Amino acid sequence: MRLLRMALVGLASVIIFLMAAQILIRSLGGEAQEAVTVGEDARMINPRFTGRDEAGMPYVVTADAAIRRRGTEARLTELESPRLDYDLIAAYEQADGVLARTGVFDADARTLDLNSDVQFRTQSGYAFEADHARIYLTDERVVGNSPVEGEGPLGTIRADSYEVLDGGNRVVFRGNVRATIYNDAANDGDQP
Repeated sequence: MRLLRMALVGLASVIIFLMAAQILIRSLGGEAQEAVTVGEDARMINPRFTGRDEAGMPYVVTADAAIRRRGTEARLTELESPRLDYDLIAAYEQADGVLARTGVFDADARTLDLNSDVQFRTQSGYAFEADHARIYLTDERVVGNSPVEGEGPLGTIRADSYEVLDGGNRVVFRGNVRATIYNDAANDGDQP
């Protein structure tokens, strides 16, 4: 009877360990769902990648479809109409959560590259449009090396490149920066 009890406790310990390991692996690296292998590539419909940043904040990357190319060292996944559920940035409301036309998710580096018609807004209320953005999910940072245009509570801005820092609380613009700052009267519907 004693041996049976020890075996039961051992089995329960192994099951708990395996469950904890699976939760940890999913939260760190993400996992895709509904993969279909076609030749050398895996095409996914409605893929979902989950994880946490260095501060422990959760993120979820989804898309209409995705292709994971075989033979690449990193786990790179090409995305169609990518979406990101994360506190750092959000998509325009009218964009139905879509951040761009295409993107590439690197699960190992935890980066999301957005390409073609990138549209997002920061937590401080600024809406931006650009051709490219790289979101670093590990350190809550967005970098764009293409021209950007934006509008928000204080005015409009245009620049050659940008960087969103400090969890979306600070945005740095570089190169040919042009800004229009609204005065208080403009916020009430008067002139800028």
